[in-house]
Amino acid sequence: MKLQDVSIGILSQLIELTEQFSRDEYTKNLDLLSTNSVGRHLRHILEFYDLAVQAGNTGELNYDKRERNLLLENDPREAISKMKELIALIRMMKDDLVLKLEASYSSEAKNDVKITTTFYRELLYNVEHAVHHMAIMAIAVKVEFRHIRLSENFGIAHSTVLHKQSA
Repeated sequence: MKLQDVSIGILSQLIELTEQFSRDEYTKNLDLLSTNSVGRHLRHILEFYDLAVQAGNTGELNYDKRERNLLLENDPREAISKMKELIALIRMMKDDLVLKLEASYSSEAKNDVKITTTFYRELLYNVEHAVHHMAIMAIAVKVEFRHIRLSENFGIAHSTVLHKQSA
């Protein structure tokens, strides 16, 4: 299975989830999530994917320099629209590309990290990053929003799914 297909599968699961939320539920700050909302976690996932897809056009990637689009966090319809856009863009990305990744772990710009990566490697990172946040979101849904149904294996790493199947 191609990484594009895995990413599209994740975004599709997130669309299914988001369609079930009222706006108030989606934006509700939950103590369980350290006063964050499900919408905030979803925005975070989408912004990372968006940057990776944009890097496919520019060749440069820096996850620290994201927009933090509060519409994605506060309006489930906007988030669904963005996920559909990302799915369409990911479907068009057929080839792996070399990217320059920059990150900062210091307040001094001279200590920035600059490495070579690839679009596929960053898609893989985004899959793992999304699954991590989906697991957190799943906890919130199971505790706070019991009427919402999660797709099978929502927020569970593929390796864990395979391990459970072989046990």
